[in-house]
Amino acid sequence: MMESITRLLTEAAAAKNVRAYWETVARLLSERAGGAGVELMYRGVNEAGAVTAGAAGQAGVAIEVRWEEGERRAQAAFTSVPPGVTKAELQSSLEVASQLAIMVGRRAELERERRLGSFLIELSRWLLATPDRDLLLRYTMQSLMSLVGAEGSYVALREPHSDELRVVIALGMAEDKKGMTLPLAASTTGRVVQSGQPLVTANIFAEPDAYPPANPSGLACSMMLTPLQTSAGVVGAAGVIRYRKPGQDAPATFSLGELHYFTAVAAHIASGMELAQAVQSSREAAQRAAAMVNASPLPMALVDPHGRVLQLNAAGRAVFGLTEPGGPGGTSLQELGLSSSEVAFRDVLSRASFQPPWHGRVVVTPESGDRRICDCTVTVLSGLGSENVLVALYDRTDELRAQRELIAREKLATVGEIASGVAHEVNNPLAAIRMEAELLKRGTRDADTEAAASTIVREVDRAARIVRSLLRLARRADTDPTRVQLHDLVRDVAEIRERVLRAENVEVRTRLDLSVPPVLGLGQDLQQVVINLVTNAEHAVRGPKPGVIQLTTQARAGWVRLTVEDSGPGVPKDIRGRIFDPFFTTKSPDEGTGLGLSISQRVVAEVGGRMWVEDSEELGGAKFIVELPAAPERVDSETVG
Repeated sequence: MMESITRLLTEAAAAKNVRAYWETVARLLSERAGGAGVELMYRGVNEAGAVTAGAAGQAGVAIEVRWEEGERRAQAAFTSVPPGVTKAELQSSLEVASQLAIMVGRRAELERERRLGSFLIELSRWLLATPDRDLLLRYTMQSLMSLVGAEGSYVALREPHSDELRVVIALGMAEDKKGMTLPLAASTTGRVVQSGQPLVTANIFAEPDAYPPANPSGLACSMMLTPLQTSAGVVGAAGVIRYRKPGQDAPATFSLGELHYFTAVAAHIASGMELAQAVQSSREAAQRAAAMVNASPLPMALVDPHGRVLQLNAAGRAVFGLTEPGGPGGTSLQELGLSSSEVAFRDVLSRASFQPPWHGRVVVTPESGDRRICDCTVTVLSGLGSENVLVALYDRTDELRAQRELIAREKLATVGEIASGVAHEVNNPLAAIRMEAELLKRGTRDADTEAAASTIVREVDRAARIVRSLLRLARRADTDPTRVQLHDLVRDVAEIRERVLRAENVEVRTRLDLSVPPVLGLGQDLQQVVINLVTNAEHAVRGPKPGVIQLTTQARAGWVRLTVEDSGPGVPKDIRGRIFDPFFTTKSPDEGTGLGLSISQRVVAEVGGRMWVEDSEELGGAKFIVELPAAPERVDSETVG
């Protein structure tokens, strides 16, 4: 007897679960009864079942022993006990085994609770790390299969605006269910979803609403189903399945303890799905907001209260001259080149938390040197529970350049109109002076008087040529491109400026190739290019020593080249890349706007030409070169064909 108790203690200590323990007890009782066949039925608080051992058919006496304590009971029926084995011995062995079964059951329950707790903690970590629905369901159901000894599992979710369920996850032997649709009103899974109550069944095919297409192998047997309840209601159901092996008895039915375990995990699955949906919705909303901000043409920067950049959109990176995506973490807007002339920008940020949004004008000067003028709005995101600051810029540089260029053009047009009027008024007295000089020359016989009269006529004719040149320069601009002789424009400008500059110790030279073909463009705009280049040269050569400005035209294989060079100090190499930028100038504010070269380069580019600066080898100063495409040859329509 002691040997039997010792073996029961050993087996109880080694048993992994209650059923395995009772299988061992049945075997030991059969051995105690001389190998007699025994059928053992047991029932505990959470588990119940029946196991067999031994062989029937040998000679002996049939004996049945029972044990009962509250809800727990055990019954062993022996088919043929040989002589020498008493009922009392078998009764005692069953009682000892039943008491040990209580210990095994409690230990199994504690182990189940421990594993449940560990699994739920791990599941919570998984949810926080990867809030993805399908990954969550796959990981959870795979773990459940291992923990409850199931061979298959699946999750079916309600289809929106439909009376069907769709299997979104199917694992193990249930993998053939993946993607299957189940009728909500005509399947066991649908019943669980509609009722919101879990289900344990020993044979899924015995259920009144079994759906055979969902079990094509016909081997599914014991099943647990539990609803997935979220704040929006029951969204689906999860199931685990034990399968019957061909030629073998039905697998064990899931216990109430396993159902409790499964129900607790299902609650976390439902919470995880809800969290995953919320995270996905938030992520999509954040992505939409980020896409809207990033696609905005307005430069935007998110900064902390100290002005350090947290995020820049694409337009912001462009205005600050940044090529890398994202924002330069830890760098302030001031370090990126933003400054305000009205008030220190750090003061704007410090007062932003208790003042309405600040609006003002700022200047952005990145390392590339492309200075941008922007309107700025600074707003604290206090409505979002954050002290971060949104800095929105509106780049007005091109707009202001266009305004200043328009003003400059209007001034030039006004000056041209005034000059045209003055020229017309000067023509009349010039004609009178010339006529009087001619009469004086014809009516005198004094050689000195005749020479003086000839000088007056010659200078009046010279003045008349200058007036005609001024009138050509001041005439209204063409609206359509015309054929323009570039050397005529150069000659007109030279005649107007050379006498004035001679008084300032500056010599104007011209080298005109009269064979150059005409170019196609707007005469007024091309005149302005020549004037701007000559004006820049005048500024460069002014000083105590004699200066030289040289204008040259030359034909070059389908192109017409104009060069304007001077004897001044030249253009430093470190600023040559910027001299054609709008508003860049080395002159004082009273002498220039910084638009001359920018306008000239644009005019040249519009007619398909190019413009650049070099060092003048002949005069030692700057040499501006303009190349324009020659106008196509005219074709006489009468000679065609």
